[in-house]
Amino acid sequence: MNEQDSAAAREGFTGSMFLYSQPELLTKEKHGHLGINPSTRPYDFAKSARAVPISLAEMRSAQRHYPIVFSDLKRPTLLAALGVLDDVNLFVDEEGQWEKSAYVPAYLRCYPFALASRPDGQHAIVIDRASPAIVENGAQPFFDGDALAAPVQEHVNFCAQFHAYVRATDDFCNKMMELDLLSGQQVNYKGEDGSQEKTFATYVAVDPNKVDALDADAVLAMHKDGMLSSIYAQGFSLDNWIRLLERRRQLGLGDWP
Repeated sequence: MNEQDSAAAREGFTGSMFLYSQPELLTKEKHGHLGINPSTRPYDFAKSARAVPISLAEMRSAQRHYPIVFSDLKRPTLLAALGVLDDVNLFVDEEGQWEKSAYVPAYLRCYPFALASRPDGQHAIVIDRASPAIVENGAQPFFDGDALAAPVQEHVNFCAQFHAYVRATDDFCNKMMELDLLSGQQVNYKGEDGSQEKTFATYVAVDPNKVDALDADAVLAMHKDGMLSSIYAQGFSLDNWIRLLERRRQLGLGDWP
């Protein structure tokens, strides 16, 4: 952390972060005695997360495993759905481990670190002080002298990369709004017993009918800037809603609460 970051920390960043129970700005003064112990249950903190943010750069990997949706119609962000019907993450097992065959969203791999930013472009490093991995005299100290320890800096660099990808994600979401391509949607399911069809997920996604109605110039522009392939990836990912329901059943949670 450089002098500018430390000054920014003293000025104070406020706010909350999804899944971070006690976010604090990392400073030598406050956290110099702390460090990280390797966690034996690295994803326990996300076991109740029904969805998590993802970046545009992750869609190619994430769309194979999760429905990718938008948070809402007014200020949309991209989300990967990890559960259905209740607040259970279907990809974290009883040992706090992630499903080995499934892609792990970068937002979760940043934990317990993150970046906080302000409109003026300043940023600082955030930790979740409530994380069990953060302890006094941890195996990996946060600091080496006045600088971040090399392994910690490497983790922070990964957070910075994800933070940069979020900007492109925001551009994509804003473009979807500008072209009015989003709509509220739902997915229905009828049980094997032939019971009445039920809606088990409501969400916001790109409306294929609206995409079909675009003029050729708009489609060509999105093809050139790569957004068209992201639209297709988002659409293909929606097949995973039924897979989530099936996964829920295989885990012994039933096909309905």
